[in-house]
Amino acid sequence: MMQEVIVTDDSTLFSVEDVVKKCGVTARTLHYYEEVGLITPSCRTSGGHRLYDKDVVEKLSYILRIKDNLGYSLQEIRNVLQAQEALDRLRVSYQSGSEDERQQIVDESIDLMMEVMNQIDGKMNKLEEMKKNLLERLEHVKTLRR
Repeated sequence: MMQEVIVTDDSTLFSVEDVVKKCGVTARTLHYYEEVGLITPSCRTSGGHRLYDKDVVEKLSYILRIKDNLGYSLQEIRNVLQAQEALDRLRVSYQSGSEDERQQIVDESIDLMMEVMNQIDGKMNKLEEMKKNLLERLEHVKTLRR
């Protein structure tokens, strides 16, 4: 059963073991993602053990979905995360900016989203090409049936 660590400010924190069970990764993977800067523990215990809050666990789940569903490399995942963080910053800036600043923010947001969409399109095109080649091979092999 997952063990939650409750802290005084009403935030729920999870141990490495909890996150490993919840997300289906190894502790080594979790630590590696920290080493390469994809995730950051929310805090550490007095004994130095990592603790993760709900947002970090959700971010890890998102990273795993991108990796598994799109076959993204860690660098590609980092690019997607950076684009999302930039969009979040732009969203905050948009609310307090002048009309000219808002237009610039909209343009930057469009550029960031288009970049991510182009990455997805590139992956999809490669997968379609692989599928086409496999179908051609399958049809060839079927002709060898007696």
